[in-house]
Amino acid sequence: MEISGHYIFNVDQNTVWNILMNPDAIAKAIPGVREMTPIEGEENSYRALAKLNVAAVSGSYTGVIRMTEIDAPHQYRLTVTGEGQQSIISGSALIKLTPGEDDPTKTTVTWDAQGNLSGKLAGIAQRLVGMTASLLSRQFFSGLAKQLGDGNSPDEPVSPPAE
Repeated sequence: MEISGHYIFNVDQNTVWNILMNPDAIAKAIPGVREMTPIEGEENSYRALAKLNVAAVSGSYTGVIRMTEIDAPHQYRLTVTGEGQQSIISGSALIKLTPGEDDPTKTTVTWDAQGNLSGKLAGIAQRLVGMTASLLSRQFFSGLAKQLGDGNSPDEPVSPPAE
């Protein structure tokens, strides 16, 4: 499954970068995350515990979140692996930040993500899982915007999943 999208923040690029690299802010913004703790000896890597209440993916999950390929303050790769509900979820997103062309106090964040499912969730219609991923992406970026006091509400920050 592939998903891409964008979100426009009403703050400068460095401010957005700092919140995207802050594990506490990430934990608050990822829907359902109950706990996110650093993995000893692994920079920018965290163990996560999440409980989701979204359609077909409802349930408890444990996993690892990693931030790699860091090019501050322009881009990084966010990789997630998790298990739960008799399924394994893995995904990776390249997250890019660009300052507003006409207004440097705005920042556009774009992402291109790929995800894989195996087990029980793999049997669910791919379209339903893609719609759930789009919803969770919107909730994540809206959660970050709230933490920044941004007040921005995206029109359509994500594209439909590629078939």
